[in-house]
Amino acid sequence: MRETNSVQATPQGIRLVDRHVGERVLQERQQRRENHNATPYTREDLAVQAGVGIDTLKRLLRGVKVRRDSADAIARFLELKLADIIEPRSPGPPDFYVERPPFESQCYETIFSQSGALIRVKAPHRMGKTWFVEHLLNQVRENQYRSVTLSFRDADRAVFTDLQTFLKWFCISVGNSLELPNQVEEKWQDGLGNNSNCTSYFETCLWADLNTPLVLVLDDVDLVFEQHNVADDFCRLLRSWYDRARRASGSTWRNLRLVIVHSTDVYGALDINYSPLANVGTVFSLRKFYLTEVTELIQQYELHWQADQVEQMVALIGGNPYLVHEALGYLKMHPEVTLEQFFQCSHRN
Repeated sequence: MRETNSVQATPQGIRLVDRHVGERVLQERQQRRENHNATPYTREDLAVQAGVGIDTLKRLLRGVKVRRDSADAIARFLELKLADIIEPRSPGPPDFYVERPPFESQCYETIFSQSGALIRVKAPHRMGKTWFVEHLLNQVRENQYRSVTLSFRDADRAVFTDLQTFLKWFCISVGNSLELPNQVEEKWQDGLGNNSNCTSYFETCLWADLNTPLVLVLDDVDLVFEQHNVADDFCRLLRSWYDRARRASGSTWRNLRLVIVHSTDVYGALDINYSPLANVGTVFSLRKFYLTEVTELIQQYELHWQADQVEQMVALIGGNPYLVHEALGYLKMHPEVTLEQFFQCSHRN
C-alpha cells in the first residue's frame, strides 16, 4: 500500500523548499549568463538533476504526498534535511505486516541465496505490492545488503519522451539514491547505443565500488510497459543485466539483485509474457489474504473481534489487502463506530 512509504511536506517545509528552489534556479541562471549560455534553467531542469520528475516536485510543493525516497532526493539536492521538510512519521497501523506463506520466504530465499537474482512480483492494483516491498527492504537491511528503490510513478511525461531521456533519468535517479555524483552527460557517448551507454554508466560509475549485494527494486514497472518508445528496449536492458550476472563469475553484476514490481492490470504497449523478460528469473504472484491472515492483521490493530465477525468482514470485502487495511484503519480511528454500523454503511455504499 503506497501510503506506507509516502510523506507530506509541512507548511514550513513547503516554504523552505520553495525558497531553496528559487535560489538555486536564480543561481544557475546567473552562472549560465556568465558562461554565455543562452539556454534557460527551469524548475524542470532542477527536478531532473535531483532525479525526480517535475510533477513530483510540484506535488511536494502543494503539500501532496510523495514517495519518501523522492522527497529525500529533492532535500539532498537542495542540501536540506528531510526531517526539516516533512511531517514527522509516527508508528501506526501502516507499519504492520502480515505474511502470506510461502510467498515471502521464497522471495527472501531467492534474493539472499542467488547471485544476480531477478524476481518479478506481480499482482492486480492495490493488492499490497508496495507494502510487501517495504517489508522486503527491512529484511534486506537486516542482512546488511544495500538497496535502491525506484518508482516509475515519479517520472513525469517528459521522461518518457524517448529512450535516451528515459535511461539518463534512470541513471541519475539510481545514482542519487546511492549518493553518487551525476556524471551522465560526461559519460554518455554519441554513437554508442542507449542501452550500452546505460550499462556502461552503471558498471563504471555506480557499480564500480560495489562490494556487497545490492537490491534494486523497480516499482510500478507497468507504467513503463505503457510507453511504446521505451518499453521493449528497457526490458532488453534488464534481460542483458540478468544474463551478465549469470555468465560473469567474479563480476560486480553478480552483486545485483533485481526486483521488478508490476501490476497485472491491462496495459497497452507491451505484454511482458511476450517481452524479452518472459521466462526470465522467478515470478511471484501476490494473492489475497486468507481468513487466518485477516485475523492476524486484526490482532495487530488491537481490535477484539469474535470469529464470526472476522468471517463477516471477509464475506463483505474479501481478502483484498488494501480494502482490509483501509477498513481496519477506519474502525481503529473511529472506535465509536460499531462493526454492525460499519457493515450497514458498507452495504449501502
